[in-house]
Amino acid sequence: MVDMARAGLNLGSGRKGSVPDPAKRMPIHERILPRIRKDIILNRWQPGERLPETDLCTEFGISRTPLRDAFKILEVEGFVALTPHVGAIVTPLTARDVMEKFEVMSGLEQIAAMKVARSQAPETLALVKRIHRGMKRSAKEGNATQYYRQNDEFHRAIVMGAGNLTLVQMHQNLMLHVSRARNLMHMYEPLSEAAFEHHSEIVRAILAGDGDAARRAMEDHLGQVAALMLHHVRSENDATLPAGVPAAGMRARTE
Repeated sequence: MVDMARAGLNLGSGRKGSVPDPAKRMPIHERILPRIRKDIILNRWQPGERLPETDLCTEFGISRTPLRDAFKILEVEGFVALTPHVGAIVTPLTARDVMEKFEVMSGLEQIAAMKVARSQAPETLALVKRIHRGMKRSAKEGNATQYYRQNDEFHRAIVMGAGNLTLVQMHQNLMLHVSRARNLMHMYEPLSEAAFEHHSEIVRAILAGDGDAARRAMEDHLGQVAALMLHHVRSENDATLPAGVPAAGMRARTE
């Protein structure tokens, strides 16, 4: 659901020698930040693990100062906690944190669906229809990997089509944390006819220009995803959970 390229996550390997050209005049800490963030999201380092300063300095060919500047930004973003005389520790994933972020992200996607339906921008409608057709083919073929990729593209197209930069930026930031949870716990929506039909309802409402129906369809769909996610998070984490959120089954992604 998030544009990884816009979020600064598509930087190749990020190993020593692959940091972007300094001629771009981007500060060193900003050049290495996306790779460290991506490695946390992809769980190169587990929750509670200390980021190895010496190894990272060697990996990127930099001194400790820009590395620590990058750590400070990651702390603000909620990916690490800085502890005196210890360093940067990858923050734990609690059930409450995951569900609160998903709740806000869901609200943003509902707004986006409503705005896309009301705007009827031809290029956005065409993109949503094309992705939806691809999802149908993948579901019919049982191609889970392709379906999940298209699912992310579907939600991203709607968010980007809302035409609200603040909404897009907020959604991308939240999705980084939700993606981290999905990667760590292997949480993915089951590939099923019901799951595809939820997306079909969203598409029908958008194409009909019915903003309220599009918002409700997105709310219903993400409500099901939230219930599945909550059940899985509960099995992984004993943290206190938000009250009033229903639980349901969750199936791990299969490749």
